[in-house]
Amino acid sequence: MPLLCGCVMLPGSPAAPIPVDTPVPAGIPAPTPTAAPTYPWTDENAVMNGICFEAALDAAGRIFVLRGAEDHIRFYDQADGSRLCRRPVVRHPFDFSGGRILAGLWSAGRGCTARHDVIEIRRDDSARSLTIRLRFVTEGGCDYELVRPFWIGLDGLGDYQVNIALSP
Repeated sequence: MPLLCGCVMLPGSPAAPIPVDTPVPAGIPAPTPTAAPTYPWTDENAVMNGICFEAALDAAGRIFVLRGAEDHIRFYDQADGSRLCRRPVVRHPFDFSGGRILAGLWSAGRGCTARHDVIEIRRDDSARSLTIRLRFVTEGGCDYELVRPFWIGLDGLGDYQVNIALSP
């Protein structure tokens, strides 16, 4: 059985207004996109994706600076040896060539979301040091236990003292 539909405009019904382009008043500048800050490192959180929540929570607050493949292997071996993960951790590679460093930490807190804000970056070539100051921020009234990674790759700093500090 076919079904027929249709629209009927009843007498006295107002006609739909026809949209008209509204000109933008002169003198109001168009918004310009804000560029995301650029940092002297690469985001390497994905390298640590194989670490389970329990091991990351246990390591929260400790700073790690891995200067070569041997350090990286020892790091994964320690995570496996902790027996905090149900399975062996998935080991993701990192390219340490050219003096690259893998540095980072996990921070733990309670809330709905968590992030690290970069407060200060201080590089002293004469002292051969790099200091990164972060603030760990949790937001929202949720009672979730959160662990947030901050892992970065640094080029050409193999012989630098690398410090990552968390500010309140």
